[in-house]
Amino acid sequence: MIAAQSGDAQAYDAFVRDITPLLLTYLRRRLSNTDDAPDVLQDAFMNLHRSRHTYDPVRPVEPWAFTIALHAAVDHRRRTPDASIHDELEGADQMVTDGRHGCGRLADLEGLVDFARAMQALPARQREAFELLQVDGLSVEAAAFRSGTTPGALKVRAHRAYKALRCHLT
Repeated sequence: MIAAQSGDAQAYDAFVRDITPLLLTYLRRRLSNTDDAPDVLQDAFMNLHRSRHTYDPVRPVEPWAFTIALHAAVDHRRRTPDASIHDELEGADQMVTDGRHGCGRLADLEGLVDFARAMQALPARQREAFELLQVDGLSVEAAAFRSGTTPGALKVRAHRAYKALRCHLT
């Protein structure tokens, strides 16, 4: 990537050829519809090309490229709602209107409020670790890279967050 930043087209082509299978496999694991992976990969490469000047040659290239691919996958998920989620939500709405689980919405709302309070009670680093891993869906390595720490330290923060949430919510 360093040579590609300097304008070496052959080096850039070699980089793209080498990283394509890795990114494609990564995206297939991140997307609910694996058939969308080639389209998301194309978006990732467009973003990677636009952002190539941001690559820091002191750091490894893979976490940088995988982070860009992850953002492309997240953008894709935002643009493409998952039908199964909508089906589940419609089923839950039907159960509430049919009278089954009569106060289901209220109980769910109370649970969400409790969870939000528990999240706010977490120290900032633990909350960040939880959000990167559970909300953003990053791997431990990518989350550690994004938060500027080691994978081991991030795992400790996440474990402490899980433990604190469990204590607060039970």
